[in-house]
Amino acid sequence: MKTQIALLSANSEKRMDTLYNQSYKLGDFSSNLASFGVPNLYLPLTESNRIGLACGDVAEYKLKISVGPGEYDYVILTNYVKEKSAWSTDLSKNLIILPGQALTESFYSDMAIYYARQGYSTYILDRRETNVPANETDFSYMENWTIDSYLSDTYNGIAVSRIHTASLSNESAEDIEVTVIGHSHGALILTAYEASEYRNLALGSVDRIVPVDIIIRYEPKYSELIQSQAQEFDTISSCIENRMYNSSDMAAMMQIASMALTNPDGKSSFHPELTNRQFFRLMATQTHAFNEYPYTPNYHYWSGDLGGLYYVDENKLLNLTLTGGAVPYVPKYLDLYMAGLMGNVDGYEIEYSRINSPVLYVGLGGGFSGYGAWWYKNEVGKINDKVTSINWNNQGHGSIALDYNSPELWALIHNWIEDN
Repeated sequence: MKTQIALLSANSEKRMDTLYNQSYKLGDFSSNLASFGVPNLYLPLTESNRIGLACGDVAEYKLKISVGPGEYDYVILTNYVKEKSAWSTDLSKNLIILPGQALTESFYSDMAIYYARQGYSTYILDRRETNVPANETDFSYMENWTIDSYLSDTYNGIAVSRIHTASLSNESAEDIEVTVIGHSHGALILTAYEASEYRNLALGSVDRIVPVDIIIRYEPKYSELIQSQAQEFDTISSCIENRMYNSSDMAAMMQIASMALTNPDGKSSFHPELTNRQFFRLMATQTHAFNEYPYTPNYHYWSGDLGGLYYVDENKLLNLTLTGGAVPYVPKYLDLYMAGLMGNVDGYEIEYSRINSPVLYVGLGGGFSGYGAWWYKNEVGKINDKVTSINWNNQGHGSIALDYNSPELWALIHNWIEDN
C-alpha cells in the first residue's frame, strides 16, 4: 500500500509554517494543499510505504523525501510504531534518531523498536550518503553537501515525521511532540540544528534533545587535542580545495570487516602477525592508534581485546556492517565542520545561547566520554538550567546501538524523557 504526501520544502521557511498553521488534520493534507495555491517549486514529493509488521504489533514504514535535484538528493525516514491496525495508531509523540557517521537505519533498528514499544512513534533519519552505491567513482555532487544542507534535511525529516504521525493518529501536526536523539555526527547535526532558525518553525520545533558522544568544544585545558583538531581542519581543507569531497574511511573498515567475516583465520595483509579477525578486533578496540588525530586518548569503537569483543556479537556486527548497516562514502564537509568546532577555528562555532530545550548529553566511556560534556554543561548550561549529562560505562563509541547492555542506556534516556 502506498500513499503520497506532499511536503513543502524548507526553502519556503516561514511561509511554509504559516500555511501549515492555518491548519487541518494531516489526514486531509493532500486535499487542502491545492486550496493554498502553493507553487510546485516548494512541493518535493514524499512517498510513504508501509513495509509491514517488524516485531509484534510494531509496524515499519519507509518515507522517501526529495531534498534536491541530484540523483542522491533524497533522505529516508524509517518509522517504527505500534499500530491499532494498518495505517492507524494512537500515538502522538515522536522520537527521531539521527545516526552516526556512515551508519544507517539498520544499525539502530533494535533501538528504534525498543522506543516504539515504550509508546513513541520512532523514526530514524538516514542522510544522503546512504544512497551512494559502493561502485560510485564521481563524488563531485558532495561539493554541495555542506552542514547547511544537512540542517535543511533535518528540518524536512522532522516536519515529515510530524505529518506522518499526524496522518496515522488523526492528530494535528503541530500537536505532535518531538524528541531527537543524535549519535556522533548525528549529535553534531542535532546540536547545530537546535541553535539554528529551523527549530523556530512550527513543524521544525524540538521539545528535547539527546546528543550522544560528540565534542562541540574541548575544555580549554586540552590544548594538545584542540591543536590536533586544528591540524585536522587544515588537512581536510586542503582535500576540499583539491576537489576531493568524499571520505572513504568506512570503505577501508568495510574491507577489514569483510576479511574478518569471510576468512577469519587467514593472515592479515595489514598486519601479518595477526589473523584477519584479530586485526579487525585491534582496529575496533584500539581505534585511537589508527587515527592521525584521535579525539580522545582512549577512543575506540568497541570494547575488547585480540581474543574477542566484550559486549557485542562479533558476527552480528560484521554481518550488519556488510549488509546495509554502514556505507562506504561520506562527505568531507561534515568532518570539516566538526574539526573546525573542536579546533577552535575562527568562524566555526555554535551559538549556545540559542539552545533552550531540555538537553541530556550522553558520553560513552570509551568514545568521547566526559570530554564532550564540558561544552553542554558549562556553555549551554550558562543560560539553560535544563542541561543534564551522564557518562555511560567504559564501552566504545558504537555501544549505544548493538551492545548486549545497550537497552540499559535506552531505558536511562527514556526515563529522562519522561521526567522532562
